[in-house]
Amino acid sequence: MFGMEFKQIPASMNTPRHVYGPVPSRRLGRSLGVDIIPHKLCTLDCLFCELGPTDKRGLRRREYVSPFTITTEIREVLEKDTVDVISFSGSGEPTLNSSLGIMIHAVKAMTDIPIAVLTNGTLLFLEEVRADLMAADIVLPSLHAARIQAFESVTRPHPLLRLNTIIDGLKQFRKQYRGNLWLEVVLLRGINDSDEEILALKEAIVQIAPDRIQLNTVVRPPSSPHALPVPWERLTQIKSFFGEHCEIVVPREPASGGGNGPDAKALVATLRRRPLSVSEIAGLLGKSELSITQWLDELVRSRTIQSFVYQDKRFYKPQDEA
Repeated sequence: MFGMEFKQIPASMNTPRHVYGPVPSRRLGRSLGVDIIPHKLCTLDCLFCELGPTDKRGLRRREYVSPFTITTEIREVLEKDTVDVISFSGSGEPTLNSSLGIMIHAVKAMTDIPIAVLTNGTLLFLEEVRADLMAADIVLPSLHAARIQAFESVTRPHPLLRLNTIIDGLKQFRKQYRGNLWLEVVLLRGINDSDEEILALKEAIVQIAPDRIQLNTVVRPPSSPHALPVPWERLTQIKSFFGEHCEIVVPREPASGGGNGPDAKALVATLRRRPLSVSEIAGLLGKSELSITQWLDELVRSRTIQSFVYQDKRFYKPQDEA
């Protein structure tokens, strides 16, 4: 069986390089992130991406990180902490790793924690990619527009990608996949939130038939200043139009969770994947915002991390990032 040769790998690494968290996920709870792609290697260059512009758009699948490395790092974390889900996501498009399917089978051989894959869905037209995802418990692809101009404006895709091919891939995957399929739609004000765009999206989504539709908008600093959040009132209208299987996942309260106390190295590793606010860091560590703020101030003074303000809200990121 796929991945059985990795079942008894001992935990030997001191600091995980590809596994980060657990982090508070708006959609999955307390999530252990697994990053199997070089930083910002993606098929898209989305306006709203919180990791900054994509400097390595690509379509070639390779084993960028080995299953041995991933299973070793996951085992080490699980020996110390508890999580709700193991999420293949991170700083690039995970389906670009050609060993993704082997990794999923290997992880399932050593734990019964659900496995999720967060993907932009652009490569689901490939049979090999669909096969890799079949063993995952939850697959969370995205579709942010169903008309070409809006899709290209929001996602700035690799020049060889075609919207109709992407949508066909999503429909084909739904026919074959028996797990939970949650489709994310990120809406940007003035780009893909008009009545015409929403109607086209609904028509495509009906054909895809996901188990859930998850509406999102900009809540962290995006890669482009043109990515503006859609107001809550408009999100509510769209949710109603999409029907009972639709939910809004824009956060109102920080995720809560346990944790083993403040760990500066673990925090920096998480911040390299995405900036976090005080409330999110407090929720991640299971501490009060008051106590966490003092600790963050100390890390800023020691130049371990830096703070910045986006839309009147303070966020933190590693000091060595521009």
